[in-house]
Amino acid sequence: MMEVLNKQEGHYFWQYDRSCFEEMSSSIFEADYWKEKNAITGQESGRGTTWFLKHKDHELVLRHYLRGGFIRHLSHDRYIFTGMKNTRSIAEFDILTKLLEKKLPVPKPAATQVIKHGLFYEADLLTHKIPSAQDLVQVLQHTQAKEFFQELGSVIAKFHQLGVFHADMNIQNILQDNQGKFWLIDFDRAQILTPHAKWQQATLNRLKRSFEKERGRFDIRWDDKDWDAFMKGYKL
Repeated sequence: MMEVLNKQEGHYFWQYDRSCFEEMSSSIFEADYWKEKNAITGQESGRGTTWFLKHKDHELVLRHYLRGGFIRHLSHDRYIFTGMKNTRSIAEFDILTKLLEKKLPVPKPAATQVIKHGLFYEADLLTHKIPSAQDLVQVLQHTQAKEFFQELGSVIAKFHQLGVFHADMNIQNILQDNQGKFWLIDFDRAQILTPHAKWQQATLNRLKRSFEKERGRFDIRWDDKDWDAFMKGYKL
């Protein structure tokens, strides 16, 4: 059961689940703090570094929001502030909370930080790690049965039926745990919209391009018949 609290000190603002953190400070969002506690359990590097850490009996994921595209050359990690609820980290915390209430397979948020700098802000997010899970790039190093793709299509359809728009639908943001359950992660810029074929199809097109791209990069075991199985599951 989540107990969401808010706290502010100067230009720092936090929103957090008290069942995970009893107190809150900026150090909780710094990798060095967890390194000193010997609590880092792993890391992944992409646009930035994602840190995996252990806090009490919680396995957590720490991410700092970074700009993408051309704008990153002008501003590495600062965004224009238009209201606390509109910040990237609090918006993601809030939508994850809503999706969990809908019983959708997404990470549970733990804490978020916003640091204001005049008209701009920086942001960080801590979420609970999905236990014993791999992304589909890893899973598809081995050939999967058509039932795998049908089930995946059914899961994506559930999100779409509830109006969930995922802004970066790619196979690195889809996990499967050791029980065979699929999960979606990275809900930065996600929205809950009125279900509509136009944005739903655009999301599916993006996902298919991701399969095609990663087949070229990582030789994943995927072809057009697997997409047909996916779409069969999606339409059921």
